[in-house]
Amino acid sequence: MNLELLYHAIDRVRGSRFESHSREATLLRTYPVLLSVARLPAPNPVDDFLRLASLAYAWMPRALRLETAHLAAAARALDVARGAPPILPAASIDAIAGCLGSLVGAAKVLHLANPAVFPLWDPRVERLRLQEAPSAYHMGQSSNYLRFIAEVLEIAAHPLFLTFHHEYCTAYQARLQSLKIPAYPLTEPRVIESAATELAGG
Repeated sequence: MNLELLYHAIDRVRGSRFESHSREATLLRTYPVLLSVARLPAPNPVDDFLRLASLAYAWMPRALRLETAHLAAAARALDVARGAPPILPAASIDAIAGCLGSLVGAAKVLHLANPAVFPLWDPRVERLRLQEAPSAYHMGQSSNYLRFIAEVLEIAAHPLFLTFHHEYCTAYQARLQSLKIPAYPLTEPRVIESAATELAGG
């Protein structure tokens, strides 16, 4: 995955049309609300984790189920992630994934906690990166999510990324306007993941 490839997503966004009641339009409309709620203060790390997990699973196809034996470790890891550097230790990601039973779910929770650092991640994005469908085993390895984060950081550091970011966001805001959704900003990781999802057919 590279910036040249992602540029093709701009035309996809410009040309796509979602029905106002579609799942895609619902995700677009609810995204800024989820981020806003995720930023509210919580009385303690466990409550913060439970809130963000509940928010994240509003976007997941299956219901939230917690492995409570991992809850305290997951809450500590999420607390670190809120102020994390670009690379969070694999053990911290595994703690969150272990509590949720899903690394994809963990990526969503991490994104809500710190969208400027952690991109969303799912099999569609990995299919684009790998040029083949990822296995369930692959999607359960935190090292693969960390590779995606590193790739996102590399793309964001490209000298031409700011131009791409502007063009993609312009097309994205036009999509929102067509759905009568108020415009909202996108972080660099969100732009890159969103473009990858467009190209993957998501």
